Amino acid sequence: MRTEIRGDGLTTDSPITGRPLHALVAGAGIGGLSAALALARAGWRVTVLERAAVIEEAGAGLQISPNASRILADFGVLDRLRLTATEPEALYIRRARDGSELIRLPLGPLAQLRWKSPYLVAHRADLQRTLIEALAHEPSVVIKTATSVLGFASSDEGVQVGGKMGLANVRFEGDLLIAADGLRSVLRGRMGLGLNDKPVYSGRTAWRALVDAQDAPAFALRLNSNLWVGPKAHLVHYPLRGGSVVNVVAITEDPWRGDDGKDFWSVSGDAAAVSRRFAKWHPDARALVGAVREWRRWPLFDRNPVTRWSVDRVVLLGDAAHPVLPFLAQGAALAIEDAYALGVAASRHGVDVRALIADYEKARIARAATVNTASRRQGFIYHLPEPLGLARDFAMRSLGPERLMEKLDWLYLNQ
Repeated sequence: MRTEIRGDGLTTDSPITGRPLHALVAGAGIGGLSAALALARAGWRVTVLERAAVIEEAGAGLQISPNASRILADFGVLDRLRLTATEPEALYIRRARDGSELIRLPLGPLAQLRWKSPYLVAHRADLQRTLIEALAHEPSVVIKTATSVLGFASSDEGVQVGGKMGLANVRFEGDLLIAADGLRSVLRGRMGLGLNDKPVYSGRTAWRALVDAQDAPAFALRLNSNLWVGPKAHLVHYPLRGGSVVNVVAITEDPWRGDDGKDFWSVSGDAAAVSRRFAKWHPDARALVGAVREWRRWPLFDRNPVTRWSVDRVVLLGDAAHPVLPFLAQGAALAIEDAYALGVAASRHGVDVRALIADYEKARIARAATVNTASRRQGFIYHLPEPLGLARDFAMRSLGPERLMEKLDWLYLNQ
């Protein structure tokens, strides 16, 4: 099966072909779709190549912090997303063993006032659908599904991409190739960024689930985001889709070493085993974990930062460039930031593709590396065992909401 969304009409012309500059985007995830929207707004023609036959609902909840929601507003899609997204009133950080509140971070209107944009939570599929709907109104964008990208060749004249559409060999030509094909990017492997350039397993696994409101404990339905911290584990939950479901993420230390095959990210988890992992936590936390009927296991990877993301006319974006651990909830946000920076560079440099790429890398590589390092550090802090965990708890209580908000300014006011 193949799906195509397309139209006609453009503005920016290539000096070589006399036609509008054409970007090829490998991957129709959040990053790839956002990049397509940003480049279309800059006057480019865009073809998005997605290996899945159908772009369908996948994943679960994600947090859309102000640095990302500000860009979505600029893209003109935030109002549409808010129809399905939720705006938490606060983030509560609690201690695992007794449920005591360590700190409360006000969100809602205060977050919007301070960081100039809302802090939202949404189902990943709702954000993806919102971007696709926006692209359907961009006459310069085509999305081709059931199309796998296998390799590329780049020259002064442009870039050629080879792949498969079903069983048929296909070829596409453009002025720029954006590799937004995820953590295990095929194109990154073709770019030869280094012998040791591989995803690094963090030693932790995220267990993800959605719980129907009728099955969830009442406290989990309150309009808040919640983070529980404990020895070698933490728990995140918040209501989604108007409170009809609760998104639950349990992250644990895990000796997994990659024995589940290529679809390791979608393997079902043993609910009883996950419940046992939280058996000594506060009854509220245990009740929520026990309400889950099916977990999806998601081993967590990142990569060591690199100093370049491009080869000739091919450039990385999103998880293909900088997979980041979820402890600052910045995976999708960084991809959206990448897309925005790419669009700005495209508007600034016109037909000079190499200057565009250099500008994009200058804007993004250091930022992504900083967030990567901070996310790793935050995960270490969340999972501290006793007695170090007691020192963490005391520090959080002493910090207070205002100072915590100050500590997040660098992250949320980037754009």
